Amino acid sequence: MTLPRYVVITPARNEERYIEHTLRSMTAQTHTPKEWIVVDDGSTDRTAEIVARHSRRHPWITLVRHHPEEEERKRTPSPVVAAFYAGFAALKTTSWDFIVKLDADLTLPPDYFETVAREFIMYPRTGICGGYIVHETGDGRLERERTAEYHVRGAFKAYRRECFADIGGMPRRKSWDGVDQYVALYKGWKTRVLPLEVVHHRRTGILIDRGLKTSLLVGAEYYREGHSPLLALIRSVIWGKSRKPFGITGAFFLTGFFTALLRNDHKHVDSGMERFIRRFQYQRIRRKLGLRAAPLRITGNPQPPLPQSKNIRKRSEANGVPPAAKAGAVRSASE
Repeated sequence: MTLPRYVVITPARNEERYIEHTLRSMTAQTHTPKEWIVVDDGSTDRTAEIVARHSRRHPWITLVRHHPEEEERKRTPSPVVAAFYAGFAALKTTSWDFIVKLDADLTLPPDYFETVAREFIMYPRTGICGGYIVHETGDGRLERERTAEYHVRGAFKAYRRECFADIGGMPRRKSWDGVDQYVALYKGWKTRVLPLEVVHHRRTGILIDRGLKTSLLVGAEYYREGHSPLLALIRSVIWGKSRKPFGITGAFFLTGFFTALLRNDHKHVDSGMERFIRRFQYQRIRRKLGLRAAPLRITGNPQPPLPQSKNIRKRSEANGVPPAAKAGAVRSASE
């Protein structure tokens, strides 16, 4: 069986401490990518030097330098997504079946991408998939990160080519890792968390636990994604329990949400998408409480059944770069 072809893009900024883990994992894969673009996103350490050394031994690894000015970086809604698209523009091949956004601080099992490729073959409606994160504890154990059952972490998110084009690529906004999945689900695609253990060498909390200002910003973004006040209240409790200073961060999250609501901030989604997100989350809550939840009706533009993989590949080669991905933004699932 011929496995689907794939490309990988890794934004990397000051990752000299961890990137060797990712490089060794990738070169040990049983199914290697056609291209792996590692984007040096303005690093001031040895990240680029380490990647360049590996690229000399493996021609499918390419180092791309992306060094925006600091003021430009501050104005960019998501520097990570901007770096991803710098790598996307550098791709030489157009013959790929799925694309991966991969972090630079991971250890992957050797069969990781072979398993992902087989998932896309076996389940034609899978649009986004990936493994799950584990962290190393102080006593040498591996602890699984808690996340929603449908949520594929942005650290290693794989998109089927047709799904990537259908959702308009990765949204250029802070909340890209979430909005993309909502749009995919709204369009009729499936997301799948696979039984693949990925070691994240730097805890996510170290990156996002930046105090009360972050809580305000994330709360406001939660409103712009279309969530209701009740969902925000529930989310604020979870947020406050997992980020220091405990409790206070939850209150600031809620403050950010209601400040955005009172300002009537522009939302990233249209009314149809907003209704979908709220129904989706309410039904998840009902199921967790053991209550009966009606099947979720897809009100967007569900895709017809996909053709066989051979036809998918031919169509993918003809399509080239998704126009919406070039534009880099998705406002709603119905546009």
